[in-house]
Amino acid sequence: MLAVSTAAAAPPQAIPLLAATLANDIAAVHHRLDAGDDPNLADGARNTALIYAARDGRTEIARLLLARGADPGWIDSEGVTPLILAAFKNHVVIARLLLARDVDRNHRDQWGRRAIDYARRRGPEDEILRLLAE
Repeated sequence: MLAVSTAAAAPPQAIPLLAATLANDIAAVHHRLDAGDDPNLADGARNTALIYAARDGRTEIARLLLARGADPGWIDSEGVTPLILAAFKNHVVIARLLLARDVDRNHRDQWGRRAIDYARRRGPEDEILRLLAE
């Protein structure tokens, strides 16, 4: 995991890169990264822009963040990774992007669940389940 600065008590809306990600404003995300924002800057809950992008299905923002150095294996304050969120929310393309970065498929969140456990909930034909079982 990369070193990162955390805005201890700041809500995500107070951190421009996170606010832009939450707003699905790719131009603003580009601008913040070009201005030197750390792609691994986290809010008080250790959520990064990539965590929010994975959770909300912001594929192009996730792709941009990864290209600009976002840590694909980031772990938030609940032990959740971008891959777990992509699997939980069924964001197939984001799951593929993360798996291409060789992230830990077996990481368990604070509830003891892995990405594959969330994918299994959708049944044996789930695309993310098939990706994780490879």
